Amino acid sequence: MNYFTSDWHLGHKVIVPKYRNFQSQEEHDNLLLDKMSKLKKRDVLFILGDFIFDSEKYDYYIEQISKMSCRIKLVMGNHDSMKLYKETRLPNLEIQLPLFTYKNKWISHCPIHPQEIRNRDGNIHGHLHNATLTDFRYFEVGLDQNNFDFVSWEQIQDYFNAIKDKNDKNDKNDK
Repeated sequence: MNYFTSDWHLGHKVIVPKYRNFQSQEEHDNLLLDKMSKLKKRDVLFILGDFIFDSEKYDYYIEQISKMSCRIKLVMGNHDSMKLYKETRLPNLEIQLPLFTYKNKWISHCPIHPQEIRNRDGNIHGHLHNATLTDFRYFEVGLDQNNFDFVSWEQIQDYFNAIKDKNDKNDKNDK
C-alpha cells in the first residue's frame, strides 16, 4: 500500500515543545519511527519534505530508518538535512524530484501555485502544518493536519473522487 506524510521534523529542537503536544522530542520522534516500523516490505511511504534535521541525532535516525521494511520516497523539504542527498546507508530511501506527478496529481513539499495545477487533478503536499487552503485541488498530508497518521493513497483518491462527483453534480444542475 502507498502512504503519504510530511513534516516529521526529526531532530528539530523547537517545533515539538513550541508547536506539538509531546513531552519531549524523543517521545515525538519515537512515535513516528514506531509508526514507520509497522509498515510492510511492499509498502511505499512518500515523505513530502521536512523529514530529518541536521542534528546531533542524525546518525541515530539514519540507523533506525535503515532497518525499516518499507520503501521511502522522499521529496526534500526546506528543513531537511542536505546530508540526505548523499546518504548511502539507506537502501530503502529514494530521493524524488522536488515536483513530480503521480497518478495525475502533482506531488511537492510546498503547495504549488494554483495556475500550475493545470492538466492534473490536484496537488498533494505538506509544509503548511496547521494552516489550510480552501482550494479543493490541494490535499495536505502533513502530520499536524492528519492526527499524526499517514494518509493512504485510497484516502486521497476518495477525497478527489468526492470532489469530482460534487463538481459533476453541480455541472449537471447548472445545465
